[in-house]
Amino acid sequence: MYTITTAGGSGRAAFFNAVRAALPLDPPVVSSRSLDALSDSLWGGISSTDDEKIAIIWEDSSRFFRDSPEEFEDACSVLAEVAESLADRTFTAGQPKQVRVFVSRE
Repeated sequence: MYTITTAGGSGRAAFFNAVRAALPLDPPVVSSRSLDALSDSLWGGISSTDDEKIAIIWEDSSRFFRDSPEEFEDACSVLAEVAESLADRTFTAGQPKQVRVFVSRE
């Protein structure tokens, strides 16, 4: 289980910092510019873990959602895309992962 927090921040940089601080990334992502790079890195990091079932909890996303609704949607899309593709046997060479993402807006 991994918990990310944007610590009351908003915007793309806050999300990237939260992911960098809490989730496995491979390769590491240095900038906060490319959502595709973040998605690829997150996919690589999670796929390299020994865990077959993974929960990602974004526990304090309400301010982020309120202050940056477009970036919030982008962030949720990245998390959903990674979870979906890691469940695909084709993309994972027959070793899928069950990834569940929980977003708390309270």
